[in-house]
Amino acid sequence: MCPLKVDPRIAINMDPVSPKKFDNQYFKNLQQGKGLFTSDQVLFTDSRSKATVNLFASNEKAFDSAFIAAITKLGRVGVKTGNQ
Repeated sequence: MCPLKVDPRIAINMDPVSPKKFDNQYFKNLQQGKGLFTSDQVLFTDSRSKATVNLFASNEKAFDSAFIAAITKLGRVGVKTGNQ
């Protein structure tokens, strides 16, 4: 559905409701069938992840806490350099 030869400087907001705010609106969008990518929308339609989408959509503090925990773990991943 995307046109060919699109200017790479063009960006599309993943969350058209609050694109400049870091919040849980992305998950609310998934509940409404408004995921930008099919791979995102599947998070709501798949029974294995639907409860998490519902939790994060309804509870911004739960989303914030999960994000903090995940980004903290990611920060502990060792960065390889050179030929490693």
